Amino acid sequence: MEVVIQNLNGTDRLAKIFSQHVKPNHCILLTGELAAGKTTFTKQLLKYLDVQEPVTSPTFVILNEYLGRGGLKINHMDSYRLLGLDFTEEWDQYLDEFADSLNIIEWPDIIAKYLDAKYELIHLTITFRDEETRLFTIETNNQALLQAIRKEFL
Repeated sequence: MEVVIQNLNGTDRLAKIFSQHVKPNHCILLTGELAAGKTTFTKQLLKYLDVQEPVTSPTFVILNEYLGRGGLKINHMDSYRLLGLDFTEEWDQYLDEFADSLNIIEWPDIIAKYLDAKYELIHLTITFRDEETRLFTIETNNQALLQAIRKEFL
């Protein structure tokens, strides 16, 4: 499904819909060019999941952990700096963190192959159109999420 978002208000509305349909063992795989809006979307999503602490980009620390509504554990990972490295054993450390958590992964290509069937994958690609406009492409088997997005935007 593709949705054209014209401004930050639209991104906020999309994040609110996501917040109503994500839960533990969901992985949101965020793809997009640098500065496309991946971390901005994540900040807005975590706001609706009642994360109280400041949400920052995990680019340099690789993984940020947050607590959301009802004690929901949320992992926000940026695996960009890990591209090209081969360290299967170290991935186990991250995968252990992912269990029973909502996982938001920027630059997911390197880790997606390690995610097994216990995770529901939501692929979200953000394409820069202009300073305000983004194209959000959502691929998931979560029909309730897709239906809610259709109702709001299409």
